[in-house]
Amino acid sequence: MSLKILKFGGSSVGSAEALRRATAIVRDELPAGGLVVVSALKGTTDRILEACAAAGNSHLAEAQAHLAGLRHRHREVATELGLLGAVEAAWEPLFTRLDQLLTGMAMLGEATPRGRDSALALGETLSAHLAAACFGGTFREVRDVMRTDARFGKARPQLVALRVAAAPWREALAGGALWITQGFLGATAEGHTTTLGRGGSDTSATLLGEALDAEEVQIWTDVDGVLTADPSLVPKAQPIAQMSVSEAEALSAFGAKVLHADSLAPGGRAGFRLVVANTLRPTASRTEILPVSPLRIPGTVTSVAYKEGISLLRFPASDGLEPPLEAARRLEEAGALRFGLVSSPAGTLLAVRPDTPAATKVLADLAISGPELEAGWAVVALVGEGLRADPLAALRHLATLGQEPVGGLLTGSSTVSIAFLVPEARLGDLIPRLHDRCVGGLRPSRPPEGQLAG
Repeated sequence: MSLKILKFGGSSVGSAEALRRATAIVRDELPAGGLVVVSALKGTTDRILEACAAAGNSHLAEAQAHLAGLRHRHREVATELGLLGAVEAAWEPLFTRLDQLLTGMAMLGEATPRGRDSALALGETLSAHLAAACFGGTFREVRDVMRTDARFGKARPQLVALRVAAAPWREALAGGALWITQGFLGATAEGHTTTLGRGGSDTSATLLGEALDAEEVQIWTDVDGVLTADPSLVPKAQPIAQMSVSEAEALSAFGAKVLHADSLAPGGRAGFRLVVANTLRPTASRTEILPVSPLRIPGTVTSVAYKEGISLLRFPASDGLEPPLEAARRLEEAGALRFGLVSSPAGTLLAVRPDTPAATKVLADLAISGPELEAGWAVVALVGEGLRADPLAALRHLATLGQEPVGGLLTGSSTVSIAFLVPEARLGDLIPRLHDRCVGGLRPSRPPEGQLAG
């Protein structure tokens, strides 16, 4: 039996109505069984983090108010579905455990990364028990198989150990079982709970797909697959029927929000289909992400991506490479995302997005010490397998920029993308223009015969 895995994000299981929609999808997609991975109910993770922050500051009453709100919300959804009696016995120990964790944090006056991971796990587990009751499946604990290192808050999977631990799951799922498990979570070899960091639920699903030899992993979200551009800037942006893993990785790296880059690597390694679909419109278009490239017209672009909030640090040539490399390290440790580091005889350019208060502070401190700091930039990327087929096309597409004030070109190992820096204020005009002139060759097509994954 070929295995299919479905993953539902927080917005897809965030209410009784959403869970009813997800139930219908599970029945349609997994009539003979399979595996379902679910996130915490929408907003739960943020609320647990707020409770941990309050407890870490010794504000126990505030933390317990968040806990009471979580308890009320979950019971309300379960009652509306008529399932409170089915989940209450499994839920109560979880709420008790969260209360104990918060009390311990308040007594210590500290919320450690390990403690936060243990607390966050309870939100995912509450949701998985409810989904199991709703879908008519069996809850299985993901920490029994998802082996990771001990980097709490951003753990990395241990692929060999994960595959070994997943062997009993492969056998049971091959026999037609319907299992529901948590996303985002893992455990060390010693049994300590970890979380996989940003995009962790999608990554959980694809890692399990790799370990369980799945034929297909479906990510159910709130958009009609991956689009040719951000529809808020390009209303006529279209869903992309099929794309390669390389295209998806480039789009994720340069700003597309549908999938996190970490979730794409398992499909590239294992060769399963990764499908992005819309929970709100199950019969609408979907995007298939394949380990081989769909047919593309040489020179055409599949999608235009961008990311705002970029800051530039310009180091003089006299500094050499050591200061910008040290700056990049400090910023990334503080939570910044690095979009480029370009060095030439004229100096070095470091492009980052300071996504945390700690990273913003590091950036300000660095600017005081020497390099020139410029805020208000964005990175724009043209992505497509058509660029690989016609490498000179990237230069022709850049000619479209005309007199745009480009802050720098960002290049990397990928041959399916070219990225550049522009002022944020230019995005509203530039993205639609690039989409009109560069995107093409997306007629529905299949890879060459015999190359379709699965």
